[in-house]
Amino acid sequence: MRRFALFTLPAALVLGALSIAQADTAGAVADRQAYFKSLGQQAKKMGELAKSFDPAAAKAQAAQLAPLLAKDFKTIFPAGTSAKEIPGDNEAKPEIWANFDDFLKKEAAFKAAGETLVAAAQGTDGKAFAAAMGQMGGTCKACHDAYRLK
Repeated sequence: MRRFALFTLPAALVLGALSIAQADTAGAVADRQAYFKSLGQQAKKMGELAKSFDPAAAKAQAAQLAPLLAKDFKTIFPAGTSAKEIPGDNEAKPEIWANFDDFLKKEAAFKAAGETLVAAAQGTDGKAFAAAMGQMGGTCKACHDAYRLK
């Protein structure tokens, strides 16, 4: 009986740790999806404003976008959360982690473009706002092209 306990206790601990790790990675995927859904909604609203500029509405939308730019992608893209490892409703290519430095450069470019957009929203120049929106959209596309499944 003692031998049985000596073998089953470590096995149970390992299996428990694996279950927790799987829950953490699945949680990261859910967090990532919620974040990008929110970001997409903001981008859509700001894209509409780029077509028909309203300075007050742009400021209001920028106030909602600004906190999203503070998100650290390392927290929502931990290792082990690619579509290969967690299939289903997950579009993250494994290439993210194979090229993580490049991925983080794309994150930095996105955030810089987002800050430019937030700054442009504080003014009254609709063309500058539209150009900043286009720049931010370009950073999204660059990352999606490289690191998101179609």
